[in-house]
Parts: sequence; C-alpha cells; structure tokens
Amino acid sequence: MNEAVGAVDRKQGMAQSAESVVAIALLCVCAAAGLAAWLLSGDDKPAISADRSDIAKVASVQGDERLQSEEQAVLAEWQRRLDGEFSQREQNLRQQAQLATLQQQSEALAMAQASAEAAARAAEVAEARALSAEKERQLALAKIREREAPAKPVESKPATAANKAASAVAAIDTVPASIDWNSCARPEYPEESVRFGQQGTVTMSFVVDAEGNASEGKVVETSGTRRLDYRALSALSRCDFEPERVNGKPVASVAQVRFTWKLTR
Repeated sequence: MNEAVGAVDRKQGMAQSAESVVAIALLCVCAAAGLAAWLLSGDDKPAISADRSDIAKVASVQGDERLQSEEQAVLAEWQRRLDGEFSQREQNLRQQAQLATLQQQSEALAMAQASAEAAARAAEVAEARALSAEKERQLALAKIREREAPAKPVESKPATAANKAASAVAAIDTVPASIDWNSCARPEYPEESVRFGQQGTVTMSFVVDAEGNASEGKVVETSGTRRLDYRALSALSRCDFEPERVNGKPVASVAQVRFTWKLTR
C-alpha cells in the first residue's frame, strides 16, 4: 500500500517537472522572439531615415535647379526687352540726328541762295552806280584839263547859254568817298591765318550814301585767303565813311577800300 502511494507521488512530481520545463522553454522562445523583433525594428529605423533624407536632398536639388532655371528665363526675358528698348531708342536718336542735319543743310542752302541773290542785286546796283560815278569823274577831269590848258587868245564875243553851261561844268570839283579809320576797330587777325602764315591785300567796295552810311559791301580783289577777305569785309562794314562830294555837296557813290594783312615777327 505504501509502495503504491509512493509511485503515485513520483508520477505527479515528474508531471510537474515536465510542465515546468515546457513553461521555461516557452518563456525562452518568447524572449528570443521579442529580442529578435526588437533588433529588427532598431535596424529598419536608420534605413528609413536615410531614405527620407536622400529623398529630401533630391527634392531640394531639383527645386533649386527649377528656381535657377526660372530665374535665368526671367533674366533672359528682361535682357531681351532692354535690348529692344535700347535698340529702338538708338534708332530714334539716329533718325532725329538725321532730321536735324537735313534741316540744317536746308537752312544753310536757303541762306546761301538768299545771300547769292542779295549779292547779285547789290552787284548790279553797285555796278550801275560805279558807271555813273565814273562818267561823272571823267567829265569832271575833262573839264579840269580844259580849264588848266593854256588859254588861246580869242576875240571877245557876247556870252551865250552854251558858254555859260561849259563854264559851269568846268567848275565841278569832286572829292571821292573815303573811309574813316577812327570810327571802327581794325580787323583782328584770325588765329588760323596766323598759324598758317597767311597774308595779303584785299580790295573791297561799299555803296556809300550821302550821309556816309556804307552798305552792300563786297570783295573786289581777294587777298588769296577767303578767311582774311571776309574778316576784313565784316569789320570794315561797321565803319563810317566820308561821302563823295561834288562841288562841296555830298552825293551817293561807290567807295573802294584796300586793307593789307601782314604778319609781324
């Protein structure tokens, strides 16, 4: 009896030992599974973070490239607009300069034509007056020569109207017009003519009225340099003149004036 009870106790102790071994084995398996899961979860996180960082870097680079491309496109568009505006402005400025040049040339041509016409009219008037004055001078000289010639004895005859007229013509006294050098400043030597050593004598003619006012001046004989000619003509046109006098009476006439340009060393 006692042996049977001991056998039963031994069987129960062995069953309990087997259950404990199984529980310990299950606990070890669970611990190993948990450890493996923990290790696996710890290795994946850095990989995921690394992937996300690479994606962010790629997106940032692509964004920068897109922004740079857009900026370059905007700058190119502004450059194109600025080039077009500057080109249009330069074209407008060139057109304005051409129009101004054409206008100046037209005005210069009109002034030249007007001056030529005025000079032609002045030349005609001066020539007519010069011919008239020359005739008067020749007549006066002829009468003076006749008056200064030795008188021939003639029979006394009654005075006639013809004799009286001849005596009046013989009594004509003419004093040519002359310039008053003290009434105006002498012409100044042009710097260009001084530099190039230009000299010469210019002869000019002026129409002088009975009051001594000169007009319609022109160059009769050049000095060889137009610059010297017109500098002298311009200066002497502002001078006063003594009018020509016939028997003491001032009359209009044409006066000739000579001016010599000479360099002093």
